[in-house]
Amino acid sequence: MKKMKQIIGWISILFSLFVVSCQSSEKEADISKMDLEVSITRLDKTLMAVKNKEEVAQFLAENEAITRSFYRAYPDDTAFVSYLYELTQHPETRALYSQTNTYFGDLKDIQKQFEEAFKRIKFYYPRFKAPAIYTTFSGLQNDLYVSDSLIVIALESFIGPEAKYRPQLPVYMLTRYQKESLVPTVIRLLSDSYVKSDVADQTLVGDMIYFGKSFEFTKTMLPDVPPHLIIDYADSTYQKTWYAQDLVWAHLIDKGVLYEKTPRLKEVYLGERPFVVEIGPACPGRIGQWVGWRIVDAYRTQNPSLSFVEVMENKNAQDILQKSKYRGEIAE
Repeated sequence: MKKMKQIIGWISILFSLFVVSCQSSEKEADISKMDLEVSITRLDKTLMAVKNKEEVAQFLAENEAITRSFYRAYPDDTAFVSYLYELTQHPETRALYSQTNTYFGDLKDIQKQFEEAFKRIKFYYPRFKAPAIYTTFSGLQNDLYVSDSLIVIALESFIGPEAKYRPQLPVYMLTRYQKESLVPTVIRLLSDSYVKSDVADQTLVGDMIYFGKSFEFTKTMLPDVPPHLIIDYADSTYQKTWYAQDLVWAHLIDKGVLYEKTPRLKEVYLGERPFVVEIGPACPGRIGQWVGWRIVDAYRTQNPSLSFVEVMENKNAQDILQKSKYRGEIAE
């Protein structure tokens, strides 16, 4: 009788796996059939072809929304017009732009990745309208602007280690300024419109789970992107962190910081740092964000009846933590 129960148990598991596989295949088929095309307008080519300040002023006036949002300037700001003109003519910035063009080519791969991500967002959120995408040039003064309706990208910021010049940031923050991180970064910023949180919950764990949901959103929309690129860790750092998560969790529990509300202390675990010395020299910055992602992932695993949208819309961080049953386990 016991053996029969075991056999029935295995049949049930296999059937569940079969159903999940079929549902996943059907979902992918539905997504692939969606009618959504993405185009990228190359304003950088227009800008870098200007011949005088008058053409710069005309460029800014014709693209006023981008002038105001991305450049944080006004079309009639003569000082900014002069600055931007000089930038477009300087030999070193022109060399950087030439490298940018060679490196990114026709952007077909970036366009395809955006299209796949936008189709997935529309699958889960049918009212989604794809933002307009523009590329421009800023000489590394700006990198991205992202809103529900507009995406502006300074491509030169995302060349990576081979770039003639790179953003003036600490080395540990430069991992996100590479081509492979561009689309994941944009999608993560877009997630803010879909990830719900309780604004009254100022606890560390509340913030952790907010970040965790933003990473889970990004991973769901870009399932082929490796997780270390989603969170902007080096691959080796991500792997080491994965296998040390039990130690990280033990620290958070032993120090009793999950419900801490002090901004300075929360920044220790959430902020940009080369490492979290309070845990150890091998623990990367933003470790609280990463643990938040592990909690959200465990929550989805433990509660398979919940839809992706229901997970994103659950504002109760305590409910997510409890029902995730996460305790620092290293899931394979």
